[in-house]
Amino acid sequence: MRTKKIFLNMICDILPYLIIGVIGLVKMNVLITYIGDVGNGYYQTINQIISYVFLAQAGFSDAVIYSLYKPFANNNKEDINAIYGGARKVFKIIGLIIFGIIILVTAGLYLFYHFQDGYKASALICFFIISTSYLISYFGKGQTFSAVLSAAQEKYVYSLIFNSVKILCDILIVVVTIKFRTLESIAIVILTMKILEEIINRIVVKKKYPELHEIARKDTSMVKMTKDLAWTQIGYLVLNNIDALLLMAFNGPIMVSIYTTYNYILRFLGEVASRVELSSVYSFGNVFAKKEDNRVHSLYKEFFMLFVLIAFSMCLTFMIGIRGFVSVWVGKDNYILSYLTVFLFTTTLFLNILYYPLVALINADGLFKDNKKHIFICAIINLVLSVILINFYSINGILLGTAIAFLANILLKTSTITKKIFKDKNLFNTLKDFIIVIIIYILFSLLLLPVEHYFLSTSTSIILTVIKLAIVFIFVIGITSSILYFISNDAKNLFKRITNMIKRKLKKA
Repeated sequence: MRTKKIFLNMICDILPYLIIGVIGLVKMNVLITYIGDVGNGYYQTINQIISYVFLAQAGFSDAVIYSLYKPFANNNKEDINAIYGGARKVFKIIGLIIFGIIILVTAGLYLFYHFQDGYKASALICFFIISTSYLISYFGKGQTFSAVLSAAQEKYVYSLIFNSVKILCDILIVVVTIKFRTLESIAIVILTMKILEEIINRIVVKKKYPELHEIARKDTSMVKMTKDLAWTQIGYLVLNNIDALLLMAFNGPIMVSIYTTYNYILRFLGEVASRVELSSVYSFGNVFAKKEDNRVHSLYKEFFMLFVLIAFSMCLTFMIGIRGFVSVWVGKDNYILSYLTVFLFTTTLFLNILYYPLVALINADGLFKDNKKHIFICAIINLVLSVILINFYSINGILLGTAIAFLANILLKTSTITKKIFKDKNLFNTLKDFIIVIIIYILFSLLLLPVEHYFLSTSTSIILTVIKLAIVFIFVIGITSSILYFISNDAKNLFKRITNMIKRKLKKA
């Protein structure tokens, strides 16, 4: 049952997200074409600023999810409803705090930020509308529904709603951008879709889970663990979202537009992998709640093999094809970066995906204080190195700083799980798997240079380029799967588990 729910969550999260990714490619091209490099640069920067504005949430959702693992494992409906009611109360308070921050940031941007001519009013209106649209799920029930369903390993219910509305939202953004060519029209679409999402959430969840309701007792004890999660969220934002802001400050909106064009594909691939990671968190959380500690290490090893497969398949395909794809997708020479820059982009994605099994274990076991330290250290490393290196190497300096920070994150998390979860294991034995995989990745990066150049020189059509990328991806995933199957018993166990689940589903069908 646990395996079934893991893959159901993954499928309902990943398949719609693939559709979102394809529509997003069209959306990005439309934004660059109809509101220009500068307008797109401001729009992407607005999204980065919004990430920081919502720091007031600071991991509270994760705290709610963690606090619900035990009640769901014991099927204690009273405690579930008490936590549900307490979470709704706290989310409303957080929403009020964020709204105050939005007003202050809007005023600060108006008074102190220098916008290029003609963009000030549009950018500020766009920022305010989009920011406040995200608050609907805080004052409503969306955030709480997501946390409860995630803890129940049934996040697919929320994901189907969220992803369906997101697909519609992106399609409408494409339409209004072509018709109106303004940032304000994009913001209004996002606000409308957030209202629609909240309405659908209430209808569907009320019908599917009638037992979920607020009671007189409201359990807000999860707030206590939010302090550690808050620092973790701040660290994650600095670690993952500082690059575009630094590029805006040092190089301007056009460089941000170029960077986010590549980073959009990178983030898309990373988000697909993170959806697998979230499913594994809920699985580990269920295992810990039921005190099945003897299963943790074997489950971790299988997940590690899964993420190695994902990392190589996604990253090698990205490395080979991204410049050729951008050349036919955007069609502007200044958007074609060097192979070294592509390698650094890919390295940040590769290292990010590799540490997902470690994150899953740490979050599932509630080691939020340790995770806070890791992320805070890595965020400082990223910020300091990026600020220093951007002066000498521009975008390459930022990417190098990020890659080093991700590498440090792997080291710190490996050390923690060895000490506190795999107490009978040796640190080197856990770490050596990462070392071997990273060395193999670097060797492949060098060997694939001629292949990448050939792919770039022969990319003349968007359709043919996509077909070639699909062939490359299938080839890489086939070769990687075969190698892992023959050299690793953990990979064999993983593939056997997946195969058995598919056979059971086919028999029932």
